[in-house]
Amino acid sequence: MASPATARAPSLNSADWLQAALTRLSEQGIEAVRVEVLARDLGVSKGSFYWHFRDRGELLEKLLARWEAEELSWPKAEDGASAATRWARLIERTANPERIRTEVAVRAWARQDERVASRVGAIERKKVSLIADVLRDVGFTYSAAEPWSEMVWLVCLGWLDRATRDRQFQIAGSTLGELLSEVILAASARTSALNR
Repeated sequence: MASPATARAPSLNSADWLQAALTRLSEQGIEAVRVEVLARDLGVSKGSFYWHFRDRGELLEKLLARWEAEELSWPKAEDGASAATRWARLIERTANPERIRTEVAVRAWARQDERVASRVGAIERKKVSLIADVLRDVGFTYSAAEPWSEMVWLVCLGWLDRATRDRQFQIAGSTLGELLSEVILAASARTSALNR
């Protein structure tokens, strides 16, 4: 027969610990991702952590790998979709409030850890490439798509940072998606004018 403590404790797996770690990372930063804190969040003993991970370092590695996998998997799901659909899904994903907190927290972590910074940089280069592909699909020349994709990504990063520091932040009632669409329309008009 199980003890009362065991009967009340949920049956956890590594995914539960990773989700708790992601929540802590998003809400309070990498310093808050501690075994004791996560155990308390999950309502279990600290010892149960070690059934799934050797140490905090392994947890952090798997947390970063999970973030990378999510960042790389969703564009693959868009293969074959129209440029407009891919653009809309990129905007939807980038502007998701829960994702905004995670993105800002991951970048703060990257400022403290060169290894994390390198991996975040690789993901960002892939995102910029994805944006450039969409811009080319909607009519940008190859040479124009590259710098505009960088600008779009910088607007996203700036928005993410500002939105997490200032909950009331808004630009004349625009959402991030509306702002990015305005940037792309302006870029498209400028590119068309230069190519005449």
